[in-house]
Amino acid sequence: MSESLKSLGLGIVAVANQKGGVGKTTTVIEIASGLARTGEKVLVVDGDPQGNLSLFFGAGEGHDFGDLLGALLSGDVPNIEDFLVRRVRKGLDLLPGKHRLLRRERSEEDMLKVAPAFADLLLGLKKRYDWILIDCSPSNGALERLLVRACEAVIVPLEFQLFSVAGLQSILDDVVACTAEAGHGIRVHALIFTKAENRVARVESYREVFSAFRIPIFEICKSEYIPRSLERSRTIWESGPSSFAARDYTKIIEKVFLE
Repeated sequence: MSESLKSLGLGIVAVANQKGGVGKTTTVIEIASGLARTGEKVLVVDGDPQGNLSLFFGAGEGHDFGDLLGALLSGDVPNIEDFLVRRVRKGLDLLPGKHRLLRRERSEEDMLKVAPAFADLLLGLKKRYDWILIDCSPSNGALERLLVRACEAVIVPLEFQLFSVAGLQSILDDVVACTAEAGHGIRVHALIFTKAENRVARVESYREVFSAFRIPIFEICKSEYIPRSLERSRTIWESGPSSFAARDYTKIIEKVFLE
């Protein structure tokens, strides 16, 4: 097992995968809220124009991530307090994202131009938070590069599928490219296989394939508690704290983040 993010001093973490439906937003929700339950101060950033993270936490009206990028692009020095939603859970704040047409509103050139300023802003916020978790959207365009360039570490949610192998290599290549653009080291620190089912044929074969990437692997067992709780805007800690899924997320929080 590699060193924890805390021991390495890495507190800005992107949860990223170019493929949709693998559990990125769920991963951010459960890990962020789990960290907050341990007494850590956490900020979550909704970088996905679909805004599901913001919907879950009930962000409501007000400025958001898209507005913040616009302010930075204009050269303003924004007051970050105007963009944050405080205490969506105890110890947990949110930078919401509700611009579903963000990619139409901001060109790729705009995204790349504002990337350094956004990275600097998050680095400044790191002084106020123990953790900043970024929910990335399922793509590999300029928006996603902006988000990964601003982070210090990446976690990749996946499913045990053949297509995930090629997808993971593509993600690793993108992280290398973002490292060169950002000017500081960024690497994938953990793979999280969501909806894991030991009874599914060939799962052990997939484990062997992904172990070749030499990245710590964690699994979240497929659980009825997760979709049921998400529908009610409740975390796994609020709906099934004794469930196997909560146990699995606890292991990730302890091993990847805190130890």
